Amino acid sequence: MASKVAILLLALGHLEVAQGLAKPEPGECLASTYMTRFSAKLFQEMIKLEINRKDVVISPIAVHAMLALIYRASEGETLSEVQRVGEFNQHPVFVALDFERLIKFKEHLQSAKLNSYSRVFYNQKLGKVNSRYDEFSKFYFHIDTKPVHMDGGEDTARWLPFWIQSSGISSQMQSILMSYVNFKGLWKHKFDNINTRKSEFHLASGETKNVAMMHNHEVYGLADLPELDATALELPFNDSATSMLILLPNQLDGLANLEQQLAQPEFDLNRIANRLHRQSVTVSLPKFSAFSDIDMTDALKMLGLRQMFTDSSKVTKLLEQTVRVDKILHRAYIDVSELGTVDSNFSAYERSLPANSKEFVANRPFVFAIRTPNSVLVMGHINSP
Repeated sequence: MASKVAILLLALGHLEVAQGLAKPEPGECLASTYMTRFSAKLFQEMIKLEINRKDVVISPIAVHAMLALIYRASEGETLSEVQRVGEFNQHPVFVALDFERLIKFKEHLQSAKLNSYSRVFYNQKLGKVNSRYDEFSKFYFHIDTKPVHMDGGEDTARWLPFWIQSSGISSQMQSILMSYVNFKGLWKHKFDNINTRKSEFHLASGETKNVAMMHNHEVYGLADLPELDATALELPFNDSATSMLILLPNQLDGLANLEQQLAQPEFDLNRIANRLHRQSVTVSLPKFSAFSDIDMTDALKMLGLRQMFTDSSKVTKLLEQTVRVDKILHRAYIDVSELGTVDSNFSAYERSLPANSKEFVANRPFVFAIRTPNSVLVMGHINSP
């Protein structure tokens, strides 16, 4: 680790004395702390802005990686704002190393895949990209930088995805940061599709709708959270390091209160996960899909990122000249189903269940998070599956 960091510092022209850097302990990934804090903050602000949306999904790790990249590319007050909002408590180089580890870990997942694509588009009138910085961002964040015409012409149509064009662009824009994420995974304990049947789901409006409800009975992590007036369930994917954590309010209209509480540090997802106890659980979960196409700019401004979006921006290392960030756009998609088939002659749900089996019935709005011990890959809420 030490030699790798030293080489990186030299390559980037940073010769700070080693004692002056916040250096992580061997094997420690501090992203497990600051990533979780950032995820909760971002989700809270995004929910405020997307209040009228039925279902919402985002990938905090994708948005966070963009901020980590800007953290390395900025200075002055812009750097300070990014550091505070991103919860970065280390030198930008060590933050980059954290994200490199997370990306490599994600790439080695076999049955749970987070497919992501991120890019920085900048107005070609501004000149050339900083080649040293471009190499850094590609290697550590897998994010490349592309010059484009932002005048709505043929070159714009060729290089900018339509969903970015439709968000509104102009020739006066200097840069746009974008990320797209979708998640696919196989449950460790697959739901038998024979047991999927129509059931009532209670909406926040007080109305009900019939949805396809999946059923299973297995040993899962379960926790009662009285201070949140909620229950937590962990559904592992067929990869022991990745799971979906579902937070179900005890009250039919309890989602808003639950989401408010999750913004508090004492209720971060890692602490909640540590309270889970493996036990026999009968699970009823709706099949659902969620798609979000979100301009994250306002949410990040509400968190305290301001200067980088103005002409006073101090993003000085992205290009060969200082650049303003005009938009940070994010698109995410998730589809949750039985994810597999089972022998039609056997129904796990209808077998005789132990007398002490717990029930978890997600028949009302809930929060979900797909996570590893070190990061939140995807997070959202389901109001109307």
